[in-house]
Amino acid sequence: MYSLPKTLSDDIKYFESLIDEFQSGRLEPVKFKAIRVPMGIYEQRKDSTYMVRVRCAGGFITPGQLKKVAEIANHYHSNLLHLTTRQEIQIQNVDLRDTVPILQNLKEIGLSSKGGGGNTVRNILVSVDSGIARDEVFDVAPYAADLTSWLIAKSDSFTLPRKFKIAFSNSDHDNSLAAFNDLGFVAQVKDGKRGFKVFLGGGIGSKPTVGHQLFDFVPEEDLYYIADAAKELFSRYGNRKNKHKARLRFVFYKLGKDEVFRLFSEIYNELKKLEDISYKPRTYDAVLPSVSLAPKAVETVEFEQWKKRYASGQQQAGLWTVIVPFEHGNIEPAALIRLSEFIAHFGDDSIRFSLRQNLHLRNIPDQYLGNVYSFLSRLGVNVNEPLLLNTLVACTGADTCRLGLCLTKGASNALRKTLAKSDLQLDKLGDLRVNISGCPNSCGQQVVSDLGFYGKVGRNDRMYPAYHVVAGASIGSNPKLAEKVTEISAYDLPAFTADVFREYLKKQDRYKTFSAYVEGEGKADIAAIGEKYKEIPAFVDDKNYYFDWGSDQIFSVAAKGVGECSAGLFDMIDVDLNTINKIREKLDKTPSGSKLNQLLYNLIFASSRMLLITRGAEPKDTTGVFNEFVGKFIDAKLVSSVFREIVETARDNEGFNFSEKKETILDLARAVTSLYEGMDDSLQFKNIGSASVSDPEQPKHKVTSNKDFRGVACPMNFVKTKIELSTLKSGDILEILLDDGEPIENVPGSIKGEGHKVLDLKQVDNYWSVTIEKA
Repeated sequence: MYSLPKTLSDDIKYFESLIDEFQSGRLEPVKFKAIRVPMGIYEQRKDSTYMVRVRCAGGFITPGQLKKVAEIANHYHSNLLHLTTRQEIQIQNVDLRDTVPILQNLKEIGLSSKGGGGNTVRNILVSVDSGIARDEVFDVAPYAADLTSWLIAKSDSFTLPRKFKIAFSNSDHDNSLAAFNDLGFVAQVKDGKRGFKVFLGGGIGSKPTVGHQLFDFVPEEDLYYIADAAKELFSRYGNRKNKHKARLRFVFYKLGKDEVFRLFSEIYNELKKLEDISYKPRTYDAVLPSVSLAPKAVETVEFEQWKKRYASGQQQAGLWTVIVPFEHGNIEPAALIRLSEFIAHFGDDSIRFSLRQNLHLRNIPDQYLGNVYSFLSRLGVNVNEPLLLNTLVACTGADTCRLGLCLTKGASNALRKTLAKSDLQLDKLGDLRVNISGCPNSCGQQVVSDLGFYGKVGRNDRMYPAYHVVAGASIGSNPKLAEKVTEISAYDLPAFTADVFREYLKKQDRYKTFSAYVEGEGKADIAAIGEKYKEIPAFVDDKNYYFDWGSDQIFSVAAKGVGECSAGLFDMIDVDLNTINKIREKLDKTPSGSKLNQLLYNLIFASSRMLLITRGAEPKDTTGVFNEFVGKFIDAKLVSSVFREIVETARDNEGFNFSEKKETILDLARAVTSLYEGMDDSLQFKNIGSASVSDPEQPKHKVTSNKDFRGVACPMNFVKTKIELSTLKSGDILEILLDDGEPIENVPGSIKGEGHKVLDLKQVDNYWSVTIEKA
């Protein structure tokens, strides 16, 4: 088990006080979200309905804890518990007020939700068979538990640029996806010494990539040094201004592998000089179960089939591990209470959650497999279906997620039914990985699947739900992401998948794995099958295509909202910046009176608060905001001292006639905005040590020509830039406007490659201004 952070009780009390402020309207929703989400509490798609995500390091939980979690859910009227692809359990559909006693009850049983969301160190993954696999190098679970305790005790683990994900695998088979996480450890033994192969910078969200191998072997004693150095590297160089480019892999994209490795080595060596934080491995003796149940013999064909599909022998003689499948990872509290009570017969070390949203039993003596089979049958678990049907992975999708486009669980249900009714030999497909995500994010882990889907909006005469299709990921010694192959409507997804499997089964004998098939003939086969489903009938001809699976409403994205995963304190910068801009607009229409006075006071407040988080300040009241701004910005000479008087006046006398100082207040807003615009990705101010931001602006480059290339795709935007540059003289200045995404990532580099200078890159809303000096 991991150890709870010492601050947890205070964290819960503080969160409770914020609920009061939020519900009384004294706390902005964005600020509340910035505190709530890192505590592992998400608002679901239905407004005012929340989910609590419980940290279970490596998927470990005792039967007693699991029963208590189910009882907590039941007590607070949750009708659903959900197992995640990061080996956690979620208590869903709860009231905001109930989250506080839920957190307190979890603490009493040694569990916490802190770090379950936001820009934090997330739940650490572990091979589900670690400690019992016959071919493992060694058990990595204790390392994950200890690293969890180490990291969640540190406050800086909760204020990162974006989420930070870690995984441990017990062998090069890498069934915990270590090579695809921000930081991955794979068990190795060298000259009789335990240690790890280490990967850095992997990720499966937007612009996914396999991690870079940082070490082929480091001794286990270096565990904390490596984790702290990787976290510090991310904290220093991660992009805090643009959350869409904030994951650790984007540091590699920006600086290159060699430079990132050099920076890591600097930090790693700095830490080694500072203090001894060598990891001291734990030793423990496995406690085998002493079962009080009477063994139950089952001698049926169905039992033997179940045993072949769902049970495997452990390295410990006479003991077995059993997969207990849950549809979409979901189970009702009452059923989970019954299951926990039964599992308790086999001791505290008898449960792991898997990356495929199922529960794995372990340490089951051979003579009790009949008891397990009979109990699961009575509980209503699908014990007689092929493994593939019970290991389909689907994220929560548009059912509850605010970012979801498609109803993934409905698609998964339809796929399960189609495959079950087909004539396909599904047992020959074994544990082939099929993963479905409702949007381009990878909560459903589609890019590490054999066959994966992620939601998109299709368009014909109107919108319809659809999916991109990816295939061929490889996990293990030669990790590889799945490749995009084709697109398919949601309605056709089940039939399309059945066709793909039918083609694969014809050729299975030629290929060792599905990934090898995709690399060989499979990619062309899948693309050809996609062509078969390319034509989408018009709405008047077949309305089925325009309804998502499980919905009685015509497909729409109107209910799609803003995602919560990246919520953090830095979102407050945008809130105050927007406030400043709106007040500026209103001032022109408000010539005098109390309304003007209030607007000017609000402008001072927003300007003072906007950048405090960049200095690590989180004042609890308005007086604190003004005091922190004076100390951290005016006294620090980041902002001119001419603003001291007006800021201190706002602190001490809100009723002051601020209209007399209107121009000074506007200058303050301009100064703070200018400081923000000069801030780099790490939230460092470029003009520290230089003139105050309130000083007259330095003369800017005189632009010779302007061109708007928004809406122009690559590479034509670069071609048009070259043509425009060809009309200018050496030294002339060209300003171009480019879309975010591929254009801004590609065009500036291509311009530099032609020998020109890129003088400035500036983001404006959802596009970029690029200033170029012709060579």
